Amino acid sequence: MKFRLEEIEVPEDEPFKYDALKRQTVVEFVRDLIKQLEGPFVLALDSPWGTGKTTVVRMLRASLKSDGFASVYFNAWKEDYVSDPLIPMVAAIDELKVADPEAGKRFGERMATVKKVASKVAKRGFVAAVKLATMNAVDLEEVTEDVLSAAAGDVADDVIESFKQEKASLERFREALEEAVKTVQSEGSMKPLVFFIDELDRCRPTFAIELLERVKHLFDVKNIVFVLSIDKSQLKAITAAVYGERIDAHEYLRRFLDLELALPSLHSKAFTSLQLQQFGLTEFFEARKKYRGLAYDGDHFVETFTILSRIFSLTVRARERCLTRLALVAMQTPENHYLDPVVVSFLIVLRDAQGDLYRGLVSGAVSPRDVVAAVRAREGAREFTASRFSSVIEAYLVIGDVDRERGARVWEELTKLAEDKTPVAETLLARAIVEKKRFIDGEWGRDFSLSFVANKIDLASMVEGYR
Repeated sequence: MKFRLEEIEVPEDEPFKYDALKRQTVVEFVRDLIKQLEGPFVLALDSPWGTGKTTVVRMLRASLKSDGFASVYFNAWKEDYVSDPLIPMVAAIDELKVADPEAGKRFGERMATVKKVASKVAKRGFVAAVKLATMNAVDLEEVTEDVLSAAAGDVADDVIESFKQEKASLERFREALEEAVKTVQSEGSMKPLVFFIDELDRCRPTFAIELLERVKHLFDVKNIVFVLSIDKSQLKAITAAVYGERIDAHEYLRRFLDLELALPSLHSKAFTSLQLQQFGLTEFFEARKKYRGLAYDGDHFVETFTILSRIFSLTVRARERCLTRLALVAMQTPENHYLDPVVVSFLIVLRDAQGDLYRGLVSGAVSPRDVVAAVRAREGAREFTASRFSSVIEAYLVIGDVDRERGARVWEELTKLAEDKTPVAETLLARAIVEKKRFIDGEWGRDFSLSFVANKIDLASMVEGYR
């Protein structure tokens, strides 16, 4: 049993061998699109944090390599401790390996110029700093002398000369970079250099904005295609953090991106089953199949967890956190003891996705019926509401209500409602809940405890002899 998954392996010769999210079609589409681009071009792959963008990038890079494309991978988050992203970006290009010795020599010579100019530009970051301090004014001429004096201190009188020197340096940088990129590919090749920038939305705000500015103003040269993996909603928040809430973050970001592609979210039972296997939980559920009442625990968990992860739009990383919690619960549960997989799945997901609601439930501050009603009211919860697991979960939670008086009162109300012959939705639901309670009481003869299950999930306590 594992409590943390390792990074998915992406073999260069078989990039889709471990494609758990079934992203091959998406990757091949993006690969074929890049084949049509000449550069300069900036392509953004947009998806929430933790949805597997890095794996998509690695598969895409391996797939492009097999087609003869040279590429650079740049993890922006790992480099955001530096003041200027220009230097690590140039260093990433400088690490390119050129197979042909003669071409490699020419590449090294041109990169020597690129590095030299980049060092000068980074040292003279004054113009960029003034631009940032003045809310990204388009032209320095628009900046008042007072603002310049405040930003630049004693060197305000030299700002125009500094700007001219900066502009000349940028032109030399772009020319040298373009020549260096030409030597990477073979003679006559039209394939661009693909520069992947990953984890941009996890960077500190000023670094992320500075990186986008560098891409636009310094790396906008022929034969370079940038592929940015982003969470655009986070980038908008970053933009607002730097320039203030009044900025139109959407329009601001459009300046940097030529095309955005949204990665589809995937929440299938097959993927959940695969994740259970990766965590080593398949063996745990297999061992339970020889016991009456426990044989379908694995199937019930997979189905419930898949539905709930879709309702709450759980990212891949959020799902992994939930399954880590399941592994901890499994560790405390002998193979012949009740796991209550449907309830455990519900509580684990609720704990991760809506912590306040979870804490209200386990403390008794929020009634079980209100909690389940809140989940049923979520957009896209129709599948959950129509499933048999919805009434099962509600039955369990009402049975185990921390507020015993409220629980008894609710059961009395549900029992009366279930006897009503009118086939309305509320009556039918009451009948289903009461039926599940009678099954739990009669078939299993159990006194279900919500607090006990919550304690196992929270690792607050361990109780022996749970049946």
